[in-house]
Amino acid sequence: MDSRSRLMQLLLWRGLAVILILMLVGWSYFPTADDVQRQMLASIGVLFVFFAALQMLGIRLGLKTSGQLYFQFSTDVILTAILVLATDGYQSPFILMFGLIIVAAGTQAQVLLVLSTAVTACMGYLISIYAFAWSQHLELPVDLALKLLLQTSVLLLVGGVMAVIAGRHAKLSSDRSRAVHKHRHLQALHTRLMESMQEGVLVLDEQLNVRDSNPAARHIFQIKSDASLNIHDLWPQDHAITNFLEHANLEKYRGEWKQDETEYLVAIGQFPQAHVDAYWWLTFVDVSELRALERNFAEHEKLAAMGRMAAMLAHELRNPMQTISQAVELVTRVPAKDQQDIQRIVGEEIKRLDRLVADMLDYTKPLNPKYKAINPAALINASIEQIDAESEYQVGTDIELDEINVDGDHLRLVLDNLLRNAVLSSPVPASVKISLKKKQAGWMLSVSDHGGGIPEAIKAQMFEPFASYRFGGTGL
Repeated sequence: MDSRSRLMQLLLWRGLAVILILMLVGWSYFPTADDVQRQMLASIGVLFVFFAALQMLGIRLGLKTSGQLYFQFSTDVILTAILVLATDGYQSPFILMFGLIIVAAGTQAQVLLVLSTAVTACMGYLISIYAFAWSQHLELPVDLALKLLLQTSVLLLVGGVMAVIAGRHAKLSSDRSRAVHKHRHLQALHTRLMESMQEGVLVLDEQLNVRDSNPAARHIFQIKSDASLNIHDLWPQDHAITNFLEHANLEKYRGEWKQDETEYLVAIGQFPQAHVDAYWWLTFVDVSELRALERNFAEHEKLAAMGRMAAMLAHELRNPMQTISQAVELVTRVPAKDQQDIQRIVGEEIKRLDRLVADMLDYTKPLNPKYKAINPAALINASIEQIDAESEYQVGTDIELDEINVDGDHLRLVLDNLLRNAVLSSPVPASVKISLKKKQAGWMLSVSDHGGGIPEAIKAQMFEPFASYRFGGTGL
């Protein structure tokens, strides 16, 4: 509450108190009072209206708050002194109001104001007592001096106690003002920070309701600033992000999410001290341009690799072509029984050439996966059946998922290669195992065998063209 509102509120309560006191005085004292006392009682109302008008003028002019408060409590002391003077002086029941004025001044959290009001109240109290005795031509009792001293001491004691309380109140008010100012500063900083961030930010409560968002996040999801949303309004029930938030065993998540043609890097974490209104934070970074650069870089790397393997390809083609050429020359010179062996050799070399050309075409073909939900068990079993048809190996499986979102053709190609290498590398049947397990918000496919593994010398060239190791593969 600002100082102007506080002054207006104090003036309102003061007016209500004066009206109540005047009603009490008019009912108890006015009928039996003499003319002088009646004039003094009537002057109280006139003076109050006059002082109130001055107070309103000071508020309108914006005078210093401490001066206006002292003026208000001083006028209260004057009005109380007149009231005591008009209602039996030292026998007036309204003497207690001097103490109440000091207490009221103590609520304003200004030590100097309380002490000044206490001194003014003591002066008003003594003046009203002696003025009453003088006006009534009374001689004050002998024991009254001690009573006046005690009552004045009580008023000063009340002033001292209220000054201590006012000091403590002032300190608390100062601390509160600093805390409010700091809170408002942090709120303004939070607002500027959220608005200036290019990354989308969402804050969720423990029930996954959106409690806060910045303009970038609202733009990504096309939501209004005052919209009341749950995380399921943004993603379906079985989405990787919602699955993590509902069944998270870890405190953080990093993944990618694609919306239309835009790709976002998504990071999720819990606040250090999770609160019911701020439990999860989510950030969305647009990495579309970065991913496009990566794809362009990969394409350039692929073209460079194709240039490097041109000479190797010539060598790979020359060997089978020479073998075929020699076989063609020999086919007319050898007996009929040996011609079948030559035909078999020619057929194998043709197959080798066909496999080499097919691998080359697959390598140069752009990778455009088409994702869809598939049954992984059916795909894995189909790959195992193909291997079983070529050998007598029995492959074990451990499949935890009933459905995955993937390009089935690409996954089958990778699985066939891994499984064939694992089978050919394993020393005994039934030593190969395929497992598909859930991992955080995704899944992991592994093909394990008991072979000797890939030699260290070839690991660095695993993904280069023609980097093959045994089994007659092309390395593509």
